[in-house]
Amino acid sequence: MRLTTLVLAFLLSCTHSIWAKETNVLLFSIDSCRADRFGVYGYQKGTTPNIDAWARTGTVFSHAYSVSAWTAPGLVSILSGLYPPTHGINNRDQMGSPDLVTLPKIFREKGYRVPNLNFFTFAPYYLNLGLGEIAKDYFGSIEESTLLNWLEKNLGTDTQSPFFLWFHTTIVHQPYRPAPEALPDTRENLEKSPGIKAVLSGAIVPYGSTKFVDEDRAILDLLYDEEIRRVDRFFGDVLELLKKSGELQNTLIILTADHGEELLDHGFVGHASTSLRAKLYEELIRIPLIISWPETVPAGRVVNAPVSQIDIFPTVTRLLGAQPKSPVAGVDLFSPIPKRSLFFESVIAGNQTPKNREKEWVRAIRKGRFKYISTGEVYDLESDPGEKTNTADTHPELTRALDQELNGWLVETGELRTSSFSRVPQAVQHTRKDSCPRIFTPGNGSTLDYDVHTGALLFDWSGDMSTAYLIQYDIGEGDHHVEGRYEIEGNHQIMGPLPRELWHDLKAWNPFKIRISPQGTEPCWSDWVTFYF
Repeated sequence: MRLTTLVLAFLLSCTHSIWAKETNVLLFSIDSCRADRFGVYGYQKGTTPNIDAWARTGTVFSHAYSVSAWTAPGLVSILSGLYPPTHGINNRDQMGSPDLVTLPKIFREKGYRVPNLNFFTFAPYYLNLGLGEIAKDYFGSIEESTLLNWLEKNLGTDTQSPFFLWFHTTIVHQPYRPAPEALPDTRENLEKSPGIKAVLSGAIVPYGSTKFVDEDRAILDLLYDEEIRRVDRFFGDVLELLKKSGELQNTLIILTADHGEELLDHGFVGHASTSLRAKLYEELIRIPLIISWPETVPAGRVVNAPVSQIDIFPTVTRLLGAQPKSPVAGVDLFSPIPKRSLFFESVIAGNQTPKNREKEWVRAIRKGRFKYISTGEVYDLESDPGEKTNTADTHPELTRALDQELNGWLVETGELRTSSFSRVPQAVQHTRKDSCPRIFTPGNGSTLDYDVHTGALLFDWSGDMSTAYLIQYDIGEGDHHVEGRYEIEGNHQIMGPLPRELWHDLKAWNPFKIRISPQGTEPCWSDWVTFYF
């Protein structure tokens, strides 16, 4: 079925629904999360007892896919129902159109409470999604406390409106931080392996920067599984608060992920933004997707048809009776799911992609049992689910047909973006030298302390609130180096509050340098400011 046909079908399907006004929505997404580490997906190591028990009250999608191998494209696809080439968040430092229709915007318009509890949403990718200001009053020293604090303070108040609550947990993302008692040996001994030391120490492990040996595989599995267990305990605490408040029966819950994670399945670890080498094998794009809503969503059901992140938006809006007048590429998962191809893409190094590599892409298509990757690979997922035998040479006609369909999808999704989103963030033009800004905060040469700054990073400069500025950054050295620029309106930006453990991890990226210029035809840059964590 062509993309445009799916878009029209969804728009027509929404015309006879009634808005379910009093229903809460919890969208719980997990960073870097493989589906095959959940008991409900067949894993036998007891990693997810809380999720498994809850999943029996809802519907499990056994073959759910991300659209990409890094965070921002996947999350925006979840919130918009669109593929990345259409919503436009598929490369470094991009900002979506103000016209993009998202779940937060829809629920805010319906009078829902829509708190923004995600510390990372200061990044340009998330600025036009309708998320609002980060609700930093709820942030604590560990990641779990943010969502739990909000629930404890806001559940059980009959006079308040329902909520749409999206929380994205980064617990499973590198570096791995299991409790010392969960480790199979002392950290000192474990770090004698260069590969294990890398995943314990930093968020970025560039492809080829370290070596893994056969003995590392079991340790990697244990480290990753312990992080999954921590997420499961967290999710169990969330369910318990909903149950105690009496809101569990009245809450639509969606659990999913932004993308998966490689654990030596194809020779290395991580994903596009951590290994700096994008791949689109199953371990990187197969994700969990479980949906529950008592007495509405079928309980104990397993759907085996391949589905995608882009289906979450139309499923949620259809269940609650919303009528978004916007293009949507996904389908309602509780209506008959059509036979269709699914598509995937990733820029070469995800969020870390340097300017000179922004045109390096990996793309893929799954059509029935076959999967084609633009690196010249074809796999039969029924007979070869681990993607170990490339059959492109033995199936040349299939390879050409899938490549042609993939290229057609790229053109069609780009055309849908052009026809749907005419507005882009408007920049105020400045060319006079006397408008060059001066950075007040952070101070040049300063070292930022978590407790002093309460976990938040403030950029503050001379200028006005109605001007668009460019922030250029140059961060770190060697393998831990990234540079780029992004646009922001106004004369300050607050990032965070960040979890204490993430603040600590940022030390590996020292030094941090920024400079700022009004957006315009002739840049007028401030002096560089260098600071440290």
